[in-house]
Amino acid sequence: MVAPRRLHSTSLLLGILLLAVSACTASGELSLQEPEDVAEETPSDDSALVSLDFIPPTDCRDLLPESALQKLQESDVELVRGPGSASTDPIFVEGQTPEELIGGLSCLFAIPGEEETSTNIILSAALVEESVRPTVINDLLGQSLNVGQTPDGALTYWIWGDEVIVPALHNALYPDSWYSALIQPGGRSSYDLGVSLVEAMRSHTTG
Repeated sequence: MVAPRRLHSTSLLLGILLLAVSACTASGELSLQEPEDVAEETPSDDSALVSLDFIPPTDCRDLLPESALQKLQESDVELVRGPGSASTDPIFVEGQTPEELIGGLSCLFAIPGEEETSTNIILSAALVEESVRPTVINDLLGQSLNVGQTPDGALTYWIWGDEVIVPALHNALYPDSWYSALIQPGGRSSYDLGVSLVEAMRSHTTG
C-alpha cells in the first residue's frame, strides 16, 4: 500500500489485516447500522446462512452502486488504486491483500493526491470456494476480531479501531463471498461507514 494515508506505515496496516488485531475503540453519510454485539463463539450452523448468487466484480467501478460512489465523491473521495483506476500501483507494496490472494479484488478510495494524509478506504470482495472458506475463517479468527452475524446470514469479523493507529475493519463472510471495508483513521463513525459500504457492495454484486 502507499505510505498508508497515515496508516502510520504500510507494514502496520498489513500486519493488522493478517496478524492479531488488538481491540481499540471520516465521516460518511451512507445509511448506517448499529454494530453487531460481540459473539462469544463463531456461529457453526452454516445451513442458516442465506445463499445468493455472487457476481464477482473485476473492476472497482463496478463494486459499488452509483449512489454510494456519489456519496463518497461528496467528500472528494475517489477511486485511486485498484482495477479500473488510473494507477497501476498495488494496494499494498508488500504484497496482495488477503482477498486478492484468493482471486478477489481490492480498491483504494481516497482524496486524489492526498493518500498520505486523507481518509483512506480499502474495499474488497472475493469469491469464496467451499475449499477455501475454512482457511478464510481461521485467518479472520486469528486476528482476534469481534465476531457476529448479520440478519441475512453473514458471519462478521470486525473492530471499531481508533483515530490514531488502528483502522476500522468490517468483514462479512457469506457462503459464496467475502466482503471487507478497512478505513483509516478508525473509530465508530468510520466503522459505521464501513458497514454501510459492505452492505452496498453486497447488494450491488448479487443477482
